[in-house]
Amino acid sequence: MKDHVLESYGDAFLIPLQMTLHRIVSFVPRLLVALVLLGLFYGLAEVIRRSLRRSLERFPHVPWAMRLLIARSAYFLMLLVGVLVALSAADINVTTVVASLGVAGFALGFALKDILENFISGFLLLFARPFEVGDQVTLGNFEGTVQDIQIRTTTLHTYSDEIVVIPNSSVYINPVINHTRFGRRRYQVDFDTSLHADADHVQQKVMQIVQEASNIAEDPSPFVRIRRVQSGIDVLSWSVYFWAAPQKMIEIQTTSEVLERIKRDLYDAGVPTPTSTSAMILRTDQAVSAPPEADHLVGHPLASPNPPSASVAEPVPVKRDSPAYRDGSASSPAS
Repeated sequence: MKDHVLESYGDAFLIPLQMTLHRIVSFVPRLLVALVLLGLFYGLAEVIRRSLRRSLERFPHVPWAMRLLIARSAYFLMLLVGVLVALSAADINVTTVVASLGVAGFALGFALKDILENFISGFLLLFARPFEVGDQVTLGNFEGTVQDIQIRTTTLHTYSDEIVVIPNSSVYINPVINHTRFGRRRYQVDFDTSLHADADHVQQKVMQIVQEASNIAEDPSPFVRIRRVQSGIDVLSWSVYFWAAPQKMIEIQTTSEVLERIKRDLYDAGVPTPTSTSAMILRTDQAVSAPPEADHLVGHPLASPNPPSASVAEPVPVKRDSPAYRDGSASSPAS
């Protein structure tokens, strides 16, 4: 009886073990075939990727990032096909695996939402091409030269020698200003004169300055306009508009040169300038004597203890270019 029970327990343990070993032994050849197929598809994917990269190099108008994206997409697609073929050769239910991957992908989609947004935005940016590597752009609050465009991020080299890495989702949903797309850019320089300045003379002189400056384009031609008149503070505001190369260094050099010439050829040549400050002059009048009828009030309780001053100081605004100011009679008001 005991031997029968032990034999039953032994069969219950050995039969599943034998079945498991049989499955393993029968699975090994299929696994080897699956690994060989996977290796073949891996090699084929490498060949396709390199061939595509060499073929796309014949089209220089296609951005290199786009070429890289196409080659990598073909590579991963071929690898995916190889994995599915290998699973099928290993007698693994591909439908079950795909369904499991679908559920896992749905969960990962929520977890990796930002990464997927950046990936899709980068893909769309590569197709839309609002800027290229080397363009000077403004992306949100950052301005600089585009150094690199990846699937997930865009890298800017700012004018202060800083590297800014911006997620492509932010680039895609915000306005993009490309300063170098058309090869030229309009600049504006503002300056002020006095209302007493000869407007025709100022306009002709500034036009001569701009036309003689370096790096300024002749077409479209520059022009000068009066921007604002402020009669209350003696200010006539001007703006000069001109076109030049769009690079930031050209902007700095050109605007600095125009402003320097305006200062030298206008202000130093005697064109009246607005005055932002005024001097105060004390005007001395004749001594004020007490009227005769007030003599009897001296010593009276109602009489003022402080007699009137001999002179009255009246503040009068005067400009710095007035004769009184140049003669030295102007001074600041007494505190």
